Amino acid sequence: MRMKRLLLTIAALACILPLRAQVSVALEGAKRAEVIAAILKANDIRTESLKFDFVMTRHSALLAEPLVSRGHAAYSYPDKVRWEVVSPKPSVFEFNGGEVTDRRQQAMLRNVNKISEKGLINEEDFTVAVYADPSQWQVDMVPLRRDLSQLFSRITLLADPRDGGLRAILLTGTDGDLTDIRITKK
Repeated sequence: MRMKRLLLTIAALACILPLRAQVSVALEGAKRAEVIAAILKANDIRTESLKFDFVMTRHSALLAEPLVSRGHAAYSYPDKVRWEVVSPKPSVFEFNGGEVTDRRQQAMLRNVNKISEKGLINEEDFTVAVYADPSQWQVDMVPLRRDLSQLFSRITLLADPRDGGLRAILLTGTDGDLTDIRITKK
């Protein structure tokens, strides 16, 4: 099991290292603020709906090989989410904040509302580091809130430096699992 976890970690690093293979520079001050503002503007979920297609690859020590799913997602301000997996096994998850009744959904509604209020990048709930290279911007967010830190050790956003549009979200679980969500906006 240790060897399998080691191999999985090496495979996950092999996926991430090419992202940093070009000379990434940690941004500070005004340049950092400009990059964050551009990403928030291009992905402003507080004023508009967001629709995209995705390819999600899950790397886990519990899986013999990565699990790849394809589908569509939509967010409508302030509290509606639709996540539809088309393959390998079709499924749909819909969340309507106006119809929340059970406690698990109420917790999800609180998180959706926080994202709606603060945008994708918020420095109240995360420690945020910003990097840039000629081909992309990278925002690493380490959760400060206990509820988020129980799920993720890091959330990484990859954005296009031409327009700030999201290309990918990398979710690193506290168990070391990596979920790579590649985004194609509609």
